[in-house]
Amino acid sequence: MQPDLSPHLHTVECNMLVDFLKRCNKDHPFKRFFGECSYWDEAVWQCTKKERIWRRDNNPKYGKRYAELKHLPFEYYTPVLKKLKEEGKLNTEGFSGCQI
Repeated sequence: MQPDLSPHLHTVECNMLVDFLKRCNKDHPFKRFFGECSYWDEAVWQCTKKERIWRRDNNPKYGKRYAELKHLPFEYYTPVLKKLKEEGKLNTEGFSGCQI
């Protein structure tokens, strides 16, 4: 089950993957039930998991969080994000990131 995919909750990179997933679901309304969009579904799941791991690792024990996660750090990129970055399809300009 996917977490809430609202754009204000996720990084720019994960929002792009969510857009790819939504576009795939729109373009293939019946094939999606047979796994046509599974690649993007898995990519979104991996990206949101990496976000949770980053938040867990950088969460202060008490007090206010000082860093907002607008862009996922490169060391937390999933294989799909790395592939999109190499192909030049990962354009993060103009997207708003997470508002923690």
